Amino acid sequence: WPDLLAKVIKIDVRGDIDTIHPTNFCHSCWNAVQRKFSSSPCEEYFPRNDTLEWDASKPSCEVCGTSFRGIKRKKQALYPQMSKKFRIPAGYATKIRRVRNTKRVNNKALMKKIANCNKIHLSTKILALDYPMDFVKSISCQVCEHILADPVETTCRHLFCRVCILKCLKVMGSYCPACRYPCFPTDLVSPVKSFLSILNSLAVRCPVKGCHEEVLLGKYCHHLSIHKEVEDKEGYVYVNKGGRPRQHLLSLTRRAQKHRLRELKLQVKAFAEKEEGGDVKSVCLTLFLLALRARNEHRQADELEAMMQGKGAGLHPAVCLAIRVNTFLSCSQYHKMYRTVKAITGRQIFQPLHALRTAEKSLLPGYHPFEWKPPLKNVSSNTEVGIIDGLSGIQRLVDDYPV
Repeated sequence: WPDLLAKVIKIDVRGDIDTIHPTNFCHSCWNAVQRKFSSSPCEEYFPRNDTLEWDASKPSCEVCGTSFRGIKRKKQALYPQMSKKFRIPAGYATKIRRVRNTKRVNNKALMKKIANCNKIHLSTKILALDYPMDFVKSISCQVCEHILADPVETTCRHLFCRVCILKCLKVMGSYCPACRYPCFPTDLVSPVKSFLSILNSLAVRCPVKGCHEEVLLGKYCHHLSIHKEVEDKEGYVYVNKGGRPRQHLLSLTRRAQKHRLRELKLQVKAFAEKEEGGDVKSVCLTLFLLALRARNEHRQADELEAMMQGKGAGLHPAVCLAIRVNTFLSCSQYHKMYRTVKAITGRQIFQPLHALRTAEKSLLPGYHPFEWKPPLKNVSSNTEVGIIDGLSGIQRLVDDYPV
């Protein structure tokens, strides 16, 4: 754009009217500037009502022809200018021409290498129908030649994948890779909706091995995600190679459950030691809590969360022991009540008998260790101490004390 703006919009008072308002330029210049300056100031330099002389679109255009050469500084000639021109042999000229063609081919390969999108973009070979070559070219990227993914349009009406064109603009410079017209990332726009609907309605074959299904390009990502989910599930499915049918985990004995979950237990233990300071119980309870939330069992999850925070809905074992003693329930009667309440409510409000026995042991004398310490200094060792009113050593009758 700098050369184009300098030639077209430069106002020089010393120049004539043709310098300010050029009358000879190609149709590409007209279209580009009409799109770039769609407001009224555009008419100041490109009058819409006047008759204009169009030139053929060719590299020798005086206005936009400089964009093909770029705006870089000219390199010095390899050979100094001499008064006499040497004749170049025909074979040498052919070699030079071949080198230039090779450079152009290498430029295309370089752009593909810059894009590096073979693993993320789809090849045109997976199209289900045999579309015409021109149509395939119109729906493919000008850089990577894959089917357009998140297509964008430049000011010169060329289509590219968004990732490819941004990489090329960053590495190779601010010009269109197809026609080398000046182009910037801010000029990229989305194509019209009709083109996007045509692109999304293309039929493609699924490239996954063993799947010969034809899907629309717009639904290809969803179809591929289904394959990925199936692969993830197959990675954990146990393959039964004959013999007895595999029993459910809950129907096994405790020893068999330990054997089946051994690998998972080792993984959880390693994670707990690395991340949570070896607290395996908290990790397992959190996993169980997340599983309940995922299945929308929020009531049970709330109870588990309250229990983890020490605010469980169940009664303390000492409270349950007090209830059993005060209501004169035997152990068997209390156990029946405990089972009935748990079966009806689905919650463990009362604690089991073994918890009550543990609480009873902690309340009985002799459970907590106790050591008799020697008397302190300056304290009498006399044990004849009255227990009423704290009187010590006063011999009185019981009748003398006030009632």
